[in-house]
Amino acid sequence: MKRLIGLMLCWCCLTGASVAAPRHQPSLPMRLAGNVVPLAYTLDLTVNPDRASHEGTVSIDVDLREPTRLVRLHATDLVIHSAVWRRNGQTLRGQPSQRDEDLLDLRFDRLLPAGPAKLVLRFTGRVDDKDSAGLFRQKEGGDWYAFTQFEATYARRAFPSFDEPGWKVPWTLSLTIPQNLMAVANTPVAAERSAGRGLKRVHFETTQPLPSYLLAFGVGPFDVLDGGKVRGTPIRFVTPRGRAQEARYAATQTPSIIEKLEDYFGIAYPYGKLDVLAVPITLGFGAMENPGLVTFSSRLMLAGPGEESARFKRDFVAIQAHELAHQWFGNYVTMAWWDDLWLNESFASWMGDKITEQVAPEWRFETAVQDARAAAMRTDRLASTRRIHQPVNDKQSLASAFDNITYSKGQVTLAMFETWLGAERFREGVRRYMRRHAWGSATGDEFLAALADGDTQIQKAFKSFIDQPGIPKLSLSLLCDGSPRLRITQSRFLPKGSAAVAQSSWQVPMTVRTPAGVRQFLLREPSGEMPLPDAQCPAWVEANAGGAGYYRPVYAPGQLAALLSRPDIDVRELLANLDDAQALTESGDLSVAEALSIALPFASHPRREVSDAALEVIGSAERLLEPSQSKAYAAVWQRAYGQQARQLGLLERKNESEDDRLSRGRWVAWVAEAGQDQTLRTQATDLTRAWLNDRSAIDALSRRLVLRVAALGADRALFDALVKAALGNPDRRERADIYAALSNVRDPALRQAARALWLSPQHDIREVMKPPLPRHDESAHDALHGFIVTNFRALTKRLPKDAPGEFPNLFGELCSAPAANRLERFFGPIIKRYDGGESSLQRSLENIRLCAVYRQTQRDSLSGYLRQF
Repeated sequence: MKRLIGLMLCWCCLTGASVAAPRHQPSLPMRLAGNVVPLAYTLDLTVNPDRASHEGTVSIDVDLREPTRLVRLHATDLVIHSAVWRRNGQTLRGQPSQRDEDLLDLRFDRLLPAGPAKLVLRFTGRVDDKDSAGLFRQKEGGDWYAFTQFEATYARRAFPSFDEPGWKVPWTLSLTIPQNLMAVANTPVAAERSAGRGLKRVHFETTQPLPSYLLAFGVGPFDVLDGGKVRGTPIRFVTPRGRAQEARYAATQTPSIIEKLEDYFGIAYPYGKLDVLAVPITLGFGAMENPGLVTFSSRLMLAGPGEESARFKRDFVAIQAHELAHQWFGNYVTMAWWDDLWLNESFASWMGDKITEQVAPEWRFETAVQDARAAAMRTDRLASTRRIHQPVNDKQSLASAFDNITYSKGQVTLAMFETWLGAERFREGVRRYMRRHAWGSATGDEFLAALADGDTQIQKAFKSFIDQPGIPKLSLSLLCDGSPRLRITQSRFLPKGSAAVAQSSWQVPMTVRTPAGVRQFLLREPSGEMPLPDAQCPAWVEANAGGAGYYRPVYAPGQLAALLSRPDIDVRELLANLDDAQALTESGDLSVAEALSIALPFASHPRREVSDAALEVIGSAERLLEPSQSKAYAAVWQRAYGQQARQLGLLERKNESEDDRLSRGRWVAWVAEAGQDQTLRTQATDLTRAWLNDRSAIDALSRRLVLRVAALGADRALFDALVKAALGNPDRRERADIYAALSNVRDPALRQAARALWLSPQHDIREVMKPPLPRHDESAHDALHGFIVTNFRALTKRLPKDAPGEFPNLFGELCSAPAANRLERFFGPIIKRYDGGESSLQRSLENIRLCAVYRQTQRDSLSGYLRQF
């Protein structure tokens, strides 16, 4: 599953009669005891998207391991009408009772004997129309559609089941639906026949062994774009009515992705077909890897004429490559339990970017690892971070597992060890893992055993990164009294003010470059010396050659700037070093003035990725500003990007480069806002007013940027005109652009009016709740906090059940201890009600308090730097 920043023994064959039980730990409150083992499901559901309820029957072939009167399984918000246990011609009725929100107990008057049996339950349930989890429905173009999203533990909302990833078994699904609708699922349709009363029953072929979280289906008046076949696999793109042609780009790119994945794994695509299904709106995730039925948020998959932007194309290919990588790593071989979620998501993130680079080398996706490294380290620097391989004992820990640690830190860790082992040796380890666990489940330890192939040192080094939190900080000293060597001392990288303990140790696989070449060194101890290949003292040492190392090097004073000044420096190393420069200002190893001085010259670098990395360094200083420094800070932006931004302008041009199109969205927005560029703001306002009268005044690819910049200086008349343009607008992408603009207004009264839309029944809160705020504007955050506190009950009624647990993330860029205390006072007593809320609050509070220390520590340095502007 691809999160947006979002959140599984060898089984029998389809006709087999026995199955091995997953390696359960019954002491964990989330896990079932394992005494009842599901072998296969037959699921018959009646689903009409026009209705907010569904009904069905599930028949589960089970193996009872020991006699019992109690059978426990999962069910949430379901009404159980009957529960029957059948064995050897005998039928026993169970008495259902809900043990808690998720657990269903069935009690029988007689002792159930051990052995094979069939458990049959008849039930009704709710089809959610606020959330995009479980079985849910959405309205698009006047039509209702039903969809599913069962990861992580949402299958239990649709039907009773043993809803754990280790129970990997065949499923036979039938859907009874209105005669005029279409149904799609993991497998092809086996038969379709009339069910009377305007209904039909659609029977699907039995699946390969799947855990419950990977079962999927959709019902609605769909349109279909045929994607042809790839090496025998039929591909279709399934969309809401009338939108099939908007999947054109998706159809052109998907075949190449499948081919390259098959080549990497040495295994054909494992399933009988591939449908890609567009869901109008998703919350917390962008796509889901269901075998044979990958689901996508419509905005990531569908684009009309003139809407296939450079960003849209890159996002689709990268996300599709991520989801299709899961067909092997996650679906064909599945994690045994959620503590190894990283096996699924880290690998798909790493593999997805690798395949994207192969599909479109002109996009230069070789730098994606450095992007992931920066994202992961932003989270992993905190004391409240977690391990990659993190125990999952309850719903809070599971909800918090779908984060940058699982996705991005795991991705970079894999890339680091691929660099260490070499690409071919690493790939053979992956293939070995696939062969050993085909169609089954496996643990992280089993993956490492396959990867290492007897090399216990690799296993130990890898585990040192996945079994403890944090980032290695490597303090470096170049020694030249004799043969050149590098002295390395490791500790945990921590920002000033952190409550975490710095004393930590990893087994770090370092790849180091000097003028004499590249050499590897495994740092096993808290400190060590690495011999260098140079005959004499090298002029420079790059301690993270290739930029894929998950560690932060700390060089002697002045050496980082000298290293970055090399004309032949590898772009990936340059990106990693620029991110390190910003981070070292937080730990106190570098001043903000030094970091800004290092970054500013790279604003005009010929590679867009480097210029964007410099932008991140400059942008990170914004939250440290005092109000009186805003003009000097604007001058920094004008010197760095002002001329380039005005040359790019607000509107896309025919035949311009993709780099220009991608840069425009970032550079122009920053220069107009932080750079206080009145020329760009005035142009945007004029264009927006013209667009409100004539939609052809702004092309679809430029619309979001223009409206957002115009909103900075919007008056009430412009605000009201934008609201009117959103109301009743059938174009979801255009509505999204308008709502993004409304959230970017700066006038305090208009900000309040924009927040009021969150409560308006005329607007879908899932679309309109977009609260990006200037990070240094504490008064804006104060107003937002007051709005949420005052309207908390009304907001929660309009949102999915656990969405309020994300509210603390809205304030994570604040920078004062009083702001953290205020946030803690309100959310502290209530946050446990929401899955994932505790982690959200802890990280936000820590970020705010660390920023307050950061601001105090670097105040003089920033002031001194800004004086020159």
